[in-house]
Amino acid sequence: MQDGNELPASFEGPAFTRGVKVLASVLMIGVAIFGVKAAPAFIERKTSWAAFLFMMLALGCVIVCFVAMLKSRTRINATHIHQTWISDKRVAIKDITQMKLIYVPGLTWLIAPRLIVKARSPGSIVFHTADPQVLAAFARLSMGMPPLS
Repeated sequence: MQDGNELPASFEGPAFTRGVKVLASVLMIGVAIFGVKAAPAFIERKTSWAAFLFMMLALGCVIVCFVAMLKSRTRINATHIHQTWISDKRVAIKDITQMKLIYVPGLTWLIAPRLIVKARSPGSIVFHTADPQVLAAFARLSMGMPPLS
């Protein structure tokens, strides 16, 4: 049991807001409806197997990303930031060289809050969050303070 002076070990929450998930679901329903309507014309033209395979692989990628987005969670503790995804993203806070917090109040249903970090390894890593505590930890971290305070 924690007393009033102890910090939590970590904060964790969903990576994407409910609004973003609803919008993605609506778009997926639209893709499904369009696919059902386009299927007869696709079959009539006797499209090549290569084109059919390409379309199925593209659809598979879209579905995998959609499911990963629905299940994705972000966790931050005193030493690391971690987000589950198709392949999990993880960075040590001590390895971060630059960071940018993108948060648009009032538009989180459309633009998920995110922390973009550059670490010692090449490239950037983007961590999304819908949890207010994780977002507050991201804000503290972006201002040079410890994330859990």
